[in-house]
Amino acid sequence: MPQSIYSQTYYEILEVDAGAPQDEIHRAYQRAKQTYSGGSPALYSMFSADETKELLKLIEEAYNVLSNQEARSRYDRQINDSPATAVATQQLDSHKKPTGYATPAQYHEQMQQTPSRPSVGASPVPEGFAKTRFGVYEINPLLEEEIEACENFTGEFIRKIRNYKKVSIEDLSEYIRVSKTYINAVEMEDYDGLPAAVFVRGFVSQMAKALNLHEPKVTSSYMTRFKAAQNQ
Repeated sequence: MPQSIYSQTYYEILEVDAGAPQDEIHRAYQRAKQTYSGGSPALYSMFSADETKELLKLIEEAYNVLSNQEARSRYDRQINDSPATAVATQQLDSHKKPTGYATPAQYHEQMQQTPSRPSVGASPVPEGFAKTRFGVYEINPLLEEEIEACENFTGEFIRKIRNYKKVSIEDLSEYIRVSKTYINAVEMEDYDGLPAAVFVRGFVSQMAKALNLHEPKVTSSYMTRFKAAQNQ
């Protein structure tokens, strides 16, 4: 299962806003269960049977927290106090399932570790060049200004940045553990070739981080396009 799903909040897993009322959370929960309990082609291409079961457990976990007002209030405070890497609000016995994390990442830490790839060494970078964890590239001041000013990151522009920074799809796929097919679909905005929004958000987020981009801006703008296309 893509590691990126474990770094999303329960709100993102159910695809609702943080201020969503309880009836909307319930509808989102029912929709998510229906999507991932059925015979969706996306499930066959992305998950094994065991991974699908784990995903459904994750959806249940999100709903159990967000449907309980007291638990949701504690969870919201956690997100505000310590976003992506919040620790548990209470320690449970080692044989019990931990709960109360701002994201499911720590809950699944023992099952699946964040992928690692040897980064480029600490050798000096020549003037006029920069580096990512994948290699060194020559700085293009005009393109850097365009990236800095961009408010609408299209798939085409993300691909342009990836090529500019000399990051191959193969290396990116290996690092973020997302298939080349889905990376291509993100860059080509082939929305029919992509799974549900919760996964697309994770894909784009991991791609942005790997390319040293402003992740919130990239993810927000891309998902706006993605959801607009779905609503047409």
